[in-house]
Amino acid sequence: MRCIGAVAAAAILALLLLTGPLQGQVGTSTDIITGLVTDENGAPLAGVIVEATSLETQIVRRATTDPRGRYTILFPDGGGQYQMTARYLGRQPQQTTLQRYADEDRFLWNPQLPPVAITLAPITVHPPPRPVRAPDVPTPGSTERALTPELVARLPLEDTDLNLLATLVPGVIGIGATDSTAAAFSVAGLRSDANAVTLDGLNISTSSVPQEGLRTTRVVTSTYDVSRGAFSGGLVAATTRGGANMIQGSSSYALRDQSLAMDADESSPFTRGYTQNQLSGGLGGPLVRDRLFIFASGQARLRDDAQMSLLDATPTDLERLGVRPDSVARFLAALQGMGLSPTSVQSSDTRTTDNLTSLVRVDYIVSNSHTITLRGDWRWGSQDPSRIQPLSLPQVGGSTNNSGGGVMATVTSRFGMHIINEAKVYPSVSHQDGQPFTVLPSGRVLLASDLSGNQPGVAVGTLVFGGNAGLPSGSRSTSLEVADELSFMPGTGVHRFKLGASAQTTHSTTQPAANRLGTFTYNSLADLEADQPASFSRALVVAARAATSRDYAAYAADVWRASPALQLTYGVRLEGSRLGNPPPVNPDIATDFGRNTALLPHEWHLSPRAGFTWTLGAMGGAGAGAQPAFIIRGGAGEFRSPIPTGLVASAQSATGLTGSAVELICIGGGVPVPDWSAYAADTAAIPDSCATGGGGPPLAPENRPVVLFADDYQAPRAWRATLGAQRNLTRLLHLSVDAGYTRGVHQYGFTDLNLVATPRFVLGNEHNRPVYVAPSDIVPATGAVSLAASRRDTVFGQVLEIGSDLGSEAKQLTVSLGGVTRRGVVLQASYTWSQSRDQLSASRFGAPGFAAATTAGDPNVREWAPSDFDRRHALLGVVTYPFGTSLEVTGIGRLTSGAPFTPLVGGDINGDGARNDRAFVFDPAGTTSESAAMARLLAAADPGIAACLRQQIGTVAARNSCRGPWQATFDLQINYRPSILRLQRRLTVSVSTINLLRGVDELLHGVNGAHGWGLTLQPDPTLVYVTGFDSSARQFLYAVNERFGATGRGANAFRAPFQIGIQAHLTIGADRQQAALDALRGFGGGMGGRGGGFGGAGVGGGGRGGRGGGGGGPGRLGMAARLDSILPNPPAQVLALRDSIVLTADQVTTLEAARDSLASELRVMGDSMRSAAGGLDASGDRQAVLARVRAQFALARDAVTRALDAVRSALTPEQWSRVPESIRNPQFGPRAGPRAPANNPD
Repeated sequence: MRCIGAVAAAAILALLLLTGPLQGQVGTSTDIITGLVTDENGAPLAGVIVEATSLETQIVRRATTDPRGRYTILFPDGGGQYQMTARYLGRQPQQTTLQRYADEDRFLWNPQLPPVAITLAPITVHPPPRPVRAPDVPTPGSTERALTPELVARLPLEDTDLNLLATLVPGVIGIGATDSTAAAFSVAGLRSDANAVTLDGLNISTSSVPQEGLRTTRVVTSTYDVSRGAFSGGLVAATTRGGANMIQGSSSYALRDQSLAMDADESSPFTRGYTQNQLSGGLGGPLVRDRLFIFASGQARLRDDAQMSLLDATPTDLERLGVRPDSVARFLAALQGMGLSPTSVQSSDTRTTDNLTSLVRVDYIVSNSHTITLRGDWRWGSQDPSRIQPLSLPQVGGSTNNSGGGVMATVTSRFGMHIINEAKVYPSVSHQDGQPFTVLPSGRVLLASDLSGNQPGVAVGTLVFGGNAGLPSGSRSTSLEVADELSFMPGTGVHRFKLGASAQTTHSTTQPAANRLGTFTYNSLADLEADQPASFSRALVVAARAATSRDYAAYAADVWRASPALQLTYGVRLEGSRLGNPPPVNPDIATDFGRNTALLPHEWHLSPRAGFTWTLGAMGGAGAGAQPAFIIRGGAGEFRSPIPTGLVASAQSATGLTGSAVELICIGGGVPVPDWSAYAADTAAIPDSCATGGGGPPLAPENRPVVLFADDYQAPRAWRATLGAQRNLTRLLHLSVDAGYTRGVHQYGFTDLNLVATPRFVLGNEHNRPVYVAPSDIVPATGAVSLAASRRDTVFGQVLEIGSDLGSEAKQLTVSLGGVTRRGVVLQASYTWSQSRDQLSASRFGAPGFAAATTAGDPNVREWAPSDFDRRHALLGVVTYPFGTSLEVTGIGRLTSGAPFTPLVGGDINGDGARNDRAFVFDPAGTTSESAAMARLLAAADPGIAACLRQQIGTVAARNSCRGPWQATFDLQINYRPSILRLQRRLTVSVSTINLLRGVDELLHGVNGAHGWGLTLQPDPTLVYVTGFDSSARQFLYAVNERFGATGRGANAFRAPFQIGIQAHLTIGADRQQAALDALRGFGGGMGGRGGGFGGAGVGGGGRGGRGGGGGGPGRLGMAARLDSILPNPPAQVLALRDSIVLTADQVTTLEAARDSLASELRVMGDSMRSAAGGLDASGDRQAVLARVRAQFALARDAVTRALDAVRSALTPEQWSRVPESIRNPQFGPRAGPRAPANNPD
């Protein structure tokens, strides 16, 4: 039994080593294996049986060559590694292992079958191994990274959301989640809605899927495959895991408990940790062997965060938030005096966020030519309470929930030897709903507090009470996507021509919150005590937003293997959009503005792309499996995003006609006197008109906002070009340099057609800033501005035209170093320099989108400036350090330069109806109160913030002219794989850190003296707040926020503590790849027999395997024993035959020298392989190290071949004919039975 285990281990190791380097991929999940079978003269052979066995799934598929000797095999989700066999009666069978190398999109194997019949040595793989993870190569020129579930499980990550995983790739900028928006990311400075997330090749509306149900996740930052579309930014392409011929799966549990937070202040919700329980699992196998398979997975994530609200904050928290505790006491007393209880909704200690997701996949192999796959996905999530901000009362919040799912069917077919077709269809549905705790108008109070302590000065903030202007809300969306791709491979398969088409129809209905019950705004705490609001706004009519979009695409491409070293892809993609349910025509808009509200854009656009990958030279000489010295890749092309459905919905709900949105805005004397008790008793008492006698011309109750598309609107697009080079410095270390340029065109933006084009006056003390209302239209006591006075037609509010005349530009250079050190440390480090500029960064629609474009005067003027996503410098490092085969430490570190932000005014001063005005920087040497406050701000501000303001003294601040501080994160995870309890190291127990830098900061500087390491630092962008207007001097009065841009320890209330996490991950089924690597490292013994396990527990020696066969063996001899089995030493074997073939003394001397020389070479190469494998800690990047091991193995095979030539030269023809065929034609694989002396000269 011990012999069987050794042969099995050697066979598995040989199959792994005989394949080429692994790379990441984007493309379909169907592998294509094709080629030409010929005889010894090159003539095609018909009727040859070609068999492919997937090393991942152990599924076998066969094909028979046609009269021209051609064959084609399709393998949906086959895994990217195949054991190939070609058989024909009367001819020698051929066998090899296929593995992707560089950027092939298909496998080519052209075996020759000579007439000599030689029996193949048997290869036994027993027990069935766990899958080898698929490499999935990119198409030529692509830049991407593949993330396997194993890698994700072994890294210190808080969440496995697909959008968050994207931030592990150099050059990707993360966008944090909020209580109302999901996490997102930006590529090349483009908006987050320029990205796409796909699952099994089709779009999916969520980024939360169970990791146990995925095979790989690919983050694509550039690709020139025209079959990929519907994005102009980045692509996250996830592939689900299918069942196989063996029972396999995994399960994991991760615990984050706030009791494991270090030095957390339990009295403050701003400094407490969080508690999260995440349980996930997946299991699959055959329903009918080699025919029908299933894999099901699910994940439950239950998280409790400390709820942060005004009632929960401690006095220290309030100071850090810029609010004095005595002011909060006055605020609460004022609410009681108005009959509004601050505790009408009791404060909750925790905010609960729960998510459930599941995937089920069934694969049916109808025949060798047809495969059917069915996949179902489902998700549900809730958050309670939700939408509560730190300076708001708990009554402002609500609860939200969402759900969704879909069913996908895929049919993959082969017709003859040259035509392949893959068809997909995916209907899906999603729901979202939010309900408020309190059915009341919202109240907002501007509060200026004179603070002391670590961050002194006057801070300005806003306290919120009453209802939530963003609730209730709801939406429902249905989608149907179909796609089909036809591939044609003529001749020998050098070209693969692709024709494809897709169509997606999406219908969404949104019931927006839109301030249904109104909002009262108070300019000071005194105004609240007097119940004298400065303004009241309300959406009188909230129209449901219904949008229907139809997106179409067709493409034609060729993937051309011009030579083994040069691969190209080129093609064109035709994309079009058509929007349904156009809104009605508003004749008044047509008359007054010359625009058509019923116009919805539809267009067709043709985009070209081309990419290449070119390999140069070889490391250590030529030969099969040798690594190229250089890999050069690049390409250029155009990418198009679909028309955002949010734009369509905003246009359909705001036509200016009866039944569409209607807004009410009251200022000055037109503000109704609030009666909060009456509103609580009956919402019908909430005002639906302004009070009479108001200051300035109030908008009539029929004020109607309008949103419409420009006649020449086009979908967002981007032109992109990349060029990269990879240099293999050693066989274990490579250096990459990638450069990219992106030009965004036809980016959407908004123009207010109803804004009076001529300013009514200018602010002389603010560099002659234009104002579009007269001084008499501004309320002196509050500085509130009448929107009606800036309207061309006062019946309408903002008439926003959606245009596509904006642009963006991004330049990027990334230098990466990756590989394995001699001590087995796996390192991936990168530095990215980038520069991103645009004219608008926000992904918002309607009025919020118009307000997102900040202005120094005319909001309709487009201005270029650094993008919100501009990060000039970014360093990313991922490291894994192994301590033997059972213990490893992984770490992720990031260091990113500061994000740009704009100094803003807290209010509307130009009269365009939006809070989008950039602040004027007052001269600190002046005599006004603003100048005195500015002097105090500059004296106390961070040097970078002070420098930003000093450069702009006497001018209106430029967009994104200031930058926040550098951000750093670093976390570790310790993974332990015990061999006890017959677990065969399939259980991984991990301890991870969360915000380790915070713990180090407090350790070095103390809790009170911590410098803020590891904290998320978000500078306050509001520089001044409007407090009034001096009509005689024609200038606004401001309160300067003296904590503008502050991020110091006294200004940051959000202090996530250092926390410890614990998790466990159990693999169901053997991890074949890890077993081979442990053997290479020399740790422990070999693989056991049936029911057995991986024997050794460490370097010292292997224990016994499980039932069915021994797994033990001398640990340090594992490497040598396996090389001895796989790589023969022909001179030594021939010397063992010296008597039977009658060797002369000179021949013996020559062969002994050749034997010793080869043994020395193999010993050095074995050490190199063991060194490389020593770095392959199971961190998930096993494929990269295996690639380097295989390169060394290829050199070893070349050395054996040279030694065999030396043997033949030393022997006479007669002696050579008497040498056994197994020595003359070595199989370079494991050999059963007793072995002849090989690599040991003794």
